[in-house]
Formats: sequence, C-alpha cells, structure tokens
Amino acid sequence: MSKKVLGFFLILLLIIVPLLVLGLKRVDRGEIGVKTRLFPITGHKGIEETALKPGLYVILPFAEKLDIFSGRIQKLELTSIPGHGDRNNNDNVDIQTSDGTTIYVDATLLFRVMPSGAARLLSTLGHDFLHRKIRPEFIAVLKYKLGELNAEGFYNAERRETKLKDALSEFNRRVRSNGIEAVQVLIRDFHYQPEYEKAIENRKLADQTTLLNQSRSASSKEAAEAARIQAKGIAMAKVEIARGDTEAQKIRADASLYLELKKAEADQLVQTAKAKGDALIANAMAGPGGQRIVALQMADVLKGLDKIVVQSGGKQGVNPLDLKSLLKMTGVEK
Repeated sequence: MSKKVLGFFLILLLIIVPLLVLGLKRVDRGEIGVKTRLFPITGHKGIEETALKPGLYVILPFAEKLDIFSGRIQKLELTSIPGHGDRNNNDNVDIQTSDGTTIYVDATLLFRVMPSGAARLLSTLGHDFLHRKIRPEFIAVLKYKLGELNAEGFYNAERRETKLKDALSEFNRRVRSNGIEAVQVLIRDFHYQPEYEKAIENRKLADQTTLLNQSRSASSKEAAEAARIQAKGIAMAKVEIARGDTEAQKIRADASLYLELKKAEADQLVQTAKAKGDALIANAMAGPGGQRIVALQMADVLKGLDKIVVQSGGKQGVNPLDLKSLLKMTGVEK
C-alpha cells in the first residue's frame, strides 16, 4: 500500500471517528426520541415515524438530527398565585357562566406526549407545542364547558366535576391528532366577583339559619313526642296496675264467698247428719232394745231404794222393762 493511500485512510479515520463520537446520542429513561434525516444517506429524508426508546444511538452529524421529548406526565398550571403558574403574573381563567356571572378559576392540566405521536408532534407543532397548542386549547375548553353552567350550578361540586370530565374529553379531541394526550383536568380554586360572593355568603347564612331553625323545630317536636309517649306509657301502666288491683280484689272476694259457701255446706251436712242420727236413735229406742236401755237406766235410778219382790209372770206379773206399768205400780204415775 502506497504512502498516499495510507495517508488518505488516516485522514479519513481522523474525520470519521470524531464524527462518530460526536454522533453518539443517548435517550434517557422517561424520554422519547425522534430522528430526522436531513440527507438521504442512511434512508429516506424526513422524520422517522417510529420513536426511539431509551438507549444509545448513533446520529450522523450534519446528516441526521435527534429531537427529545419528555414522556412523563407534564403540568400546565393557570393560577392567580404569582410565580406558581405558566406565567409570573395573574394567570387564572375568567369563566363567563350561562347567566352572565364571571368566575375566576385556578386550573391545572395534566398531560403527556404519546410515544406513537411524537413524530406527529414534531412535524406539526415542534418543541413549542405548550404555548402554540396546549395552553390556548385548554383555556378555550375551560371557557366553553364550564361556561355551560350557571353561577349556582358552578357552585355544585357534582355538576362542576361532570363538566370537568366533559372538558377533558373535548381537549383530547382537539389535540390527539398532534400526539398529545390529556390525563386530568383539575380546578384548584375559584372565586366569584366580590359583590356576588357577598350575596352567596348572605344566602349561605340564611340557609344555615333556616336549617338551624328547622333542626330546633324538629328537636322540639321530637321532645314533645317523647314526652307524649312517656305520658302514655305511664297512663297505661297505671291502668294496668288499677286493673291488677281490681282483679286481686275480685279474686279475694270470690275466695271469701267460696269459703262461706263451703262453710254453709259443711254446717248443713252436719245438721243433716245429726238429724239422721237422732232419727236413728229414736227408732232404736222405740224397739225392744230401747226398752232394755231404759230399764238399765231405771235400775241406776232405783239404786238405794227398798227392794220388793213382785211377780213378773202371769196375768198379775209385772214386766220390769215396761216403764209405764212399773211407774203405775210404784205410784209414781196415777
């Protein structure tokens, strides 16, 4: 190999190697790379549709170009707090409601660049997409969707949240073709014009006073109802106690009457038994047995008297058991 050829290769290496080193580019994690061919050396001229994932790539200097977009969630903040929003001055959004009330809103948009849309974003808006597209569209969508509410409806959190969801859908419809996707729309704060806020405060105070009075009225009614129920319970208890006393007295009277009836029945049974006994004794005394009993009793009576012997047989005989004949004989009965 001649010295001229060797010198040529050395010069070529001295040119190519630094170019390769200078052309070594990195796409970090959370980033999206888009390569553009300025000259058709390694392929067709123009922007490559396929985004570059995180890693190292060789980008030929002067022939190719690499653009980096953030693939993370980004934030656009419109606020009245200086130094906290997209601009240093008062940057909130004034919303004109359907009934003509002006409401000042501090709003936040969370969005990201879609990897599949990064090439479209570069070709349509470039790196200044925030101020060229996102900011004006976000403000316009807020005014459009939130402006559909009236002042009272805006104050309703549920209705306001519904309109924010509508605003999110409308914003994505407008920017998706540019490779951008909104994630969430938030309202950080809002306030009305001073005179309207004063009217709202007065109305709130009146509503709270009404609720307080209603609560007190309800409490009074509940207390009265409780007292009525308590009085009714006490009255019912007294009725039951009185009814119990009456029942007890009735039971005691029934028991006393029962005892009297049973006692009368017993006395009647005793009298009946005694009468039956007397009748039986009379019947017994009327017979021979009775005469013997009388004679025995007569013998006891005649104890101590002078004894005489009388004839007991025959016509002139005396029956000692015949009390009547005996009395005649002794002269007791004429």
